[in-house]
Amino acid sequence: MRLQRALSCTMVSLLLGSCALWAATPAERGPYGIGEFHDDAVDTSRGREIDLLILYPLTTGAGEVPEAGFPLIVFNHGFMLRGDLYRSYGEQLASHGFVVALPTYPMSFSSVNHTALAADERFIIDHCLALDRDAGSSLHDLVDESEIGVSGHSLGGKLAMLEAVTDERVRAIATLDPVDGGGPAADDPVLYPSVAPELMPQIHAPLLFIGAEFGGVAYFLIACAPPSENYEQFFAAANPPAIEITQLGAGHGQYADPGAESMLAACAPGTATADWVRSSSAAYLTAFFLGHLESDTAALAWLDARLADDEAQGRILVRRK
Repeated sequence: MRLQRALSCTMVSLLLGSCALWAATPAERGPYGIGEFHDDAVDTSRGREIDLLILYPLTTGAGEVPEAGFPLIVFNHGFMLRGDLYRSYGEQLASHGFVVALPTYPMSFSSVNHTALAADERFIIDHCLALDRDAGSSLHDLVDESEIGVSGHSLGGKLAMLEAVTDERVRAIATLDPVDGGGPAADDPVLYPSVAPELMPQIHAPLLFIGAEFGGVAYFLIACAPPSENYEQFFAAANPPAIEITQLGAGHGQYADPGAESMLAACAPGTATADWVRSSSAAYLTAFFLGHLESDTAALAWLDARLADDEAQGRILVRRK
């Protein structure tokens, strides 16, 4: 395993009857420092320009770069938001040994093409792999090209799955309150293809769906995550292995970092604290990706124990297949 281990066991490991040598649990900041840079990623073949924030592990004081490099995670933002509004997730993942790309895709209220945005996501993967091969890049020789995961919130969650339908490089997918639809007028199957249930059988990577209990509550006119298009529909149509986590009291807008409140004001507010929604989601994501991209069985055991504890406390509901 590439995660740097400490010389003591975590409490979770002890409770499970094993001694995994963790430097930090997935709920804590990991052992790596964090580097970052912004990049203007231009796909000249399609005339698309994408602002890109990349966070990556710094190995000083935390060990050497793994022989095969670090896994890559592309994290997609929600509708009309920005990549940097999910920095907290990127920092958590980077501190545990992931290269994290946080793109800001070109879109407007009058121009949102889900097919083009999924192609943007594929381009970002290609771009990051090209940076890995560029001797002048900060990512040079840092990325494990065989270990790629995708994630995202709301529309970004749908895009993660839509791109993965035809991209076999994607090895694991984790989403935050994903929404399949494109709005009341989005009835063009070319611009707004439905993923669930139609395309879900084509996805064979492990899946994690985190959903907000209040995402389907109509606050202004329509719900931000309508029940007919939400995480439950993705889970119902998913191939195993898949995990569905319903965060009780969570609102659809609580997944983005502070600064996005005005852009998500139309979403029903949650009764849970936004800090808990974000921190618990980041912990679930970190453990899931460690387990499925790093083959870290201790991380998956930690995730099982954490989910059981959170469910016992009445904070979440969990389904598996």
